[in-house]
Amino acid sequence: MITWGINALNHGSSIAVFDNDEYKISAVSHRDTLPSEIIRRALDQGAPDHIFWYEQPWLKKARQVYAGQWRRALDMTVLPRRYLNENRLQYAKLSYTQHHASHAAAGYYTSPFNHCAIVVLDAIGEFECATIWEGRDGEMKKIWSRSYPHSLGLFYSAFTALLGMTPIRDEYLLQQMAAKGHPDRYRHLVHTYMSGLLTAGKNMHKGIVDWPHDTLVLSDQYDVAAAVQAVFEEQIASVMYKAKKLTGADSLVYMGGCAMNSTANIKVVEPKFKYIWSLPSPGDPSSAMGAVLYHTKQRVDYNWGTVKHIKISV
Repeated sequence: MITWGINALNHGSSIAVFDNDEYKISAVSHRDTLPSEIIRRALDQGAPDHIFWYEQPWLKKARQVYAGQWRRALDMTVLPRRYLNENRLQYAKLSYTQHHASHAAAGYYTSPFNHCAIVVLDAIGEFECATIWEGRDGEMKKIWSRSYPHSLGLFYSAFTALLGMTPIRDEYLLQQMAAKGHPDRYRHLVHTYMSGLLTAGKNMHKGIVDWPHDTLVLSDQYDVAAAVQAVFEEQIASVMYKAKKLTGADSLVYMGGCAMNSTANIKVVEPKFKYIWSLPSPGDPSSAMGAVLYHTKQRVDYNWGTVKHIKISV
């Protein structure tokens, strides 16, 4: 039986192919839609009997309605079944996996851990923006979550846009800018946007629309970036403390786009756990694989490549 996991119509796209219990390939593209060459590469392993989609489309549309994104909510061209039909994959059975479950499963079932905390932090899935899971004996259980608009990923991306860069692409540049600034100047103001334990003071989905200062001077931008990074690290530290307290685990699986912040990882993640696991691409590309693994619960031992954003210790 050939099984595919698919991530598409969001930030990049990917297909993961399984032949029975054997993981075969993963093909990734920076395009939101699946290029024909990726589909052909997957078909070389055999036509899919079952496809697992990386998120729940109708739950996502419900959130878009809640957020006032009516144009996106009413766009039926992005429904997975219609999209697959257009790509001549209409014969395959289709099942859905919630966004954060796909992230968590991609991390846990590729890790060497039996018992661990699993932390997923990103901009937004359907409604959930942060989740903590406990992995034990091959099973995952969600034990904590925060939902839209309380999103650490949206917070960081909104300030990326404020500083003149492209969100969901240039966050690493904000991280680099932060190293050149001083956080204290804007820290109090930045805290009004995110404080407590992932508590957004304002909805930042449409960016920072009420910033009271002109940040065109480069030194100002550095100081804003430094304050954003400092608050980001405070939030990460709080979430990791929560994960360790809830699970009692010495091992961590860390997934989602926020996991790519290497500075925060060095300062507040790595010191809290004895053993750590992530994937080279902890964001959406690995969700194609996770969409399958969440249902099959199979372990995958594979050479995933070098992980640069965090120190792997197993």
